[in-house]
Amino acid sequence: MDIQKIKNIVAAAEDACVDYPFEDDFETAVLRRASSRKWFGVYIAVPKKYFGEGQGSEFCLNLKCPPELSEMLRQTYRGIVPAWHMNKTHWITVRLHADVPDEEAEKLIELSRSMAGGKRL
Repeated sequence: MDIQKIKNIVAAAEDACVDYPFEDDFETAVLRRASSRKWFGVYIAVPKKYFGEGQGSEFCLNLKCPPELSEMLRQTYRGIVPAWHMNKTHWITVRLHADVPDEEAEKLIELSRSMAGGKRL
């Protein structure tokens, strides 16, 4: 899965958008609820040393995830780990070029979107 496929998934979802909120950074993308502006994902470069692989970085997707599901996913896929640079209980990092099928990643994007809530009250 790549950023264009992620953008297409988000564009097709209700009350969702992709944003580039970081000044002078046009690669890191935030997936948000359009109405509340709450984050439900971040497409971000993660240092490979986080995965125990040495130099450089790779783009991954951080998503909200219930803790019990997070544990099961980490046991099922090498490409799902506790989130880099986010709360490791409530977020996961999905390595987009690992063993996580695109269909599974798409379901996780939708789950994360639903967890972020909708319109502000």
